[in-house]
Amino acid sequence: MPDDERCQQFADYLLHNYVQTASRFQPDIWACFTKDNRTTNACESFHSHLSRMFYSPSPNIFVFMENLRLIETEASLKIKKTPNHPDTCICASKKN
Repeated sequence: MPDDERCQQFADYLLHNYVQTASRFQPDIWACFTKDNRTTNACESFHSHLSRMFYSPSPNIFVFMENLRLIETEASLKIKKTPNHPDTCICASKKN
């Protein structure tokens, strides 16, 4: 690294904000090597996931629809697993 105070300040900034355990943007947020989805763009990630579900560029409509149903089911299950979802929240005001 060049012997320049500005370079040292920038390196410290990167460590403090992106690399250290207590950093503002921890590596598990932005680092791809630990993720199944290798992009930070949700649309690109979804398109990549969708593309891997088919063996041809123009799949049969029934195969396409079945895969969309699988995606919907998977998304619904993930949503229901979230702590604040009404179906998983055990509230005192909820009557059984």
